[in-house]
Amino acid sequence: MARLFRWLLRLAAALILLILIASGLAYYLAAQSLPEYNKQISLPGLSAPVEIIRDNANVPHIFGSFGASDEDVYFGLGYAHAQDRLWQMAVLRRTAQGRLSEIFGRRTLESDLFVRRLDIYGLSQQSVSAQSAEALQSLKAYSAGVNARILEINEDALGRGAPEMFLFNMPMAPWQPADSIAVMKLMALRSSHHLQDEVLRARTSLALADPERLQDILPDAPGKGITTLPEYASLFPGLPRYASAAPLPPKSSLFPVSPRGFGGASNAWAAAPNRSAAGGSLLANDPHLTLSAPGSWYLARMELATGGIIGGTIPGIPAILTGRSEQLGWGITASFLDDQDLFIEKLNPNTPEEYLTPQGYRTFTKRPSIIKIKDEPPVTLTLRWSENGPILPGSLFGLSAITPPGHVVSLGWTALDPHDTSLTAAIDLMRSSNVSQAIAAGEGFIAPSQNLVLADRTTIAQKTIGAFPARDARHHSKGRLPSQGWQRVNRWLGRAPYAANPEFTSPRGGILGNTNNKILQRPFPSHVSYSWGDTQRVNRWRRLMQSREVHTRDSFMEAQLDTVSYTARSLLPLIGADLWFTGGAAEDGSREKQRQTALTLLSEWNGEMNEHLPEPLLYAAWLRA
Repeated sequence: MARLFRWLLRLAAALILLILIASGLAYYLAAQSLPEYNKQISLPGLSAPVEIIRDNANVPHIFGSFGASDEDVYFGLGYAHAQDRLWQMAVLRRTAQGRLSEIFGRRTLESDLFVRRLDIYGLSQQSVSAQSAEALQSLKAYSAGVNARILEINEDALGRGAPEMFLFNMPMAPWQPADSIAVMKLMALRSSHHLQDEVLRARTSLALADPERLQDILPDAPGKGITTLPEYASLFPGLPRYASAAPLPPKSSLFPVSPRGFGGASNAWAAAPNRSAAGGSLLANDPHLTLSAPGSWYLARMELATGGIIGGTIPGIPAILTGRSEQLGWGITASFLDDQDLFIEKLNPNTPEEYLTPQGYRTFTKRPSIIKIKDEPPVTLTLRWSENGPILPGSLFGLSAITPPGHVVSLGWTALDPHDTSLTAAIDLMRSSNVSQAIAAGEGFIAPSQNLVLADRTTIAQKTIGAFPARDARHHSKGRLPSQGWQRVNRWLGRAPYAANPEFTSPRGGILGNTNNKILQRPFPSHVSYSWGDTQRVNRWRRLMQSREVHTRDSFMEAQLDTVSYTARSLLPLIGADLWFTGGAAEDGSREKQRQTALTLLSEWNGEMNEHLPEPLLYAAWLRA
């Protein structure tokens, strides 16, 4: 017995020793992958020394020494991105390429199939030649900086560049300008939602016996809107008069389209000098995207020939998308522009590889695409495009429920442009020195569409940037429902002129802003959207802005950190009007007493959604029930 105990003790000691050795080795390898900031290195691709200084928040400040060019600073940004976010950049690129399944297996196959059908990466490669010479130089310099970090990792045996890459063997190919364009298109995909809106509206229309109720269930944003729509069943009589109850397919956390209503939101506003206590313009921006780890944004400062710029970048994209220079500040909010349409394509009953157009039947544009899957045989996908856009399968977004027999669905989307100059526009915006130059720079922006809020020393403005689809005024569904792709009146007529994009400059009240709210009412086809963000934020913002004659930096910060729910303050009196102060006194500890206590708390609550208060929980539970 004693011998057995000794052997068990030795075995336990050996196991503990092995665990300690394995843990130490894992820590050493992971630590090797973490960046070292206090060092001097010589890297290929620079024309002069570049210094990257990080502050206490680890924000990199990138300076070029005497003789350095702007390209050297972009090189430094690429290097800093790759130091801190190499894994994130690798995942974003593979998502845009439709190559996640090579690493994660079948669970990401749905994402790869969808992105390959859109051909995001192929279109990005074609868009490289559309960039301006200056932007292309910046893209190449940024790519060289990323690749210099990859080379450093490989030559100096610095692990794999990121601790995550020990868990997932993801070989890192050199970064290219097309990769940055693809990441920008991926951001557009993640913020687009009109495809899902059209499917929901069509399925709801099919489920309703009374078509007038469609406007009640899916109402327009406040303000005068469209009054009538055709029944979806009248556009496609072959469909059953009910919506399919089949559940939508489960989505991987890496699927590039956010669930409807969760695509992110944003706030931005500005005050002119006459509404500022210091006599200068003020601008605030809160571009919140879907929560992730790491987050989508990466703060950085770049010292260019035109001056210093600091603000938010997205790893993989060599541009400060929201930030400021000494002369100009700019912020962005999602515009909710209706930049997507679904088209129902009628197949030739005799030749399913042909579809109907206004000129007769034509053959789909086709090409094969092979998707490799970890530990499984590859999948060969046939990509099909009509004149309206890529063909999507019925398994996506519940499309099968709204597709008549003998038809398929195609997607029209502004981001599917082989001459996408959005990155050139973003880089030109960074180099702008005043509001008018910034507005002019926005003309080249295609997607994602944004409301650009601007402030220079004397002027504030807001301009919607991004390509507006030009539609025929006789469009059958006004872009709100999937339409017949073979009808000329439903097809896009190119891009609307940039001058038609909403623009507000130097408002008389001295303050402007956007919380994804409806910004104007224009009749179709000059409309911006029929679907907007919630209106509660703009109402609360309006009250905060109008509560004082002049604003300061602190008052803008106070507004950004405000936690009062306008919705709660509006709904509580209505919902609780017949509940409060009813019934007699109740015994302590009884359910009736708890009910009365809860109602008393709510009746005295100002709507502040503070995490230390019980009222927000009571309100949320009550509203849900």
